Amino acid sequence: MGLPLFLRSILPAGLMGLMMSAYFSAIMSTADSCLMAASGNVATDLIDRVVPISRDQKRHLRVVMILTFVLGAFALALASLMENVLRLMLHSYAFMVSGLLVPVLGGFFWRRGSSTGALGAMLAGGGVTLTLILADVRLPLGLDPNLFGTTASLVVFIVLSLVAPGRADGTGVAEETG
Repeated sequence: MGLPLFLRSILPAGLMGLMMSAYFSAIMSTADSCLMAASGNVATDLIDRVVPISRDQKRHLRVVMILTFVLGAFALALASLMENVLRLMLHSYAFMVSGLLVPVLGGFFWRRGSSTGALGAMLAGGGVTLTLILADVRLPLGLDPNLFGTTASLVVFIVLSLVAPGRADGTGVAEETG
């Protein structure tokens, strides 16, 4: 609310309307881009591996449209439960940081890292962090929940990468299909 209140206090009515429309256009553009990226990733990276949908363009488009609707409805439901946008953003960043740090670094520097390990690490790291934050757990020595989430992510990444390796040549990176 900071920028709209600031603009209201310093700009005349007509110019304020133009600036506010530009501001909300940028917000909507970012939101729809994130929603489209999420539905595309779920369709391509998860569903297509179980049920091949990418071979039929109409079917693929239909699945992506349904996913966009479902993920949008989920986002609206989640937003309606939150009283504070900043708190929601902090939770989502905590989930993202705890879940993505280890798989990204592991993908760059550890040849045996696998996509199964990366997915498990993302879910474990983000899940542990969010659980500790939402359950309001008092951690020893005042440590941050991200530390525990990142540690869980590391353990799961290593274990799953060793149990379910990538390619047979030992590089750990799954081959692209298509």
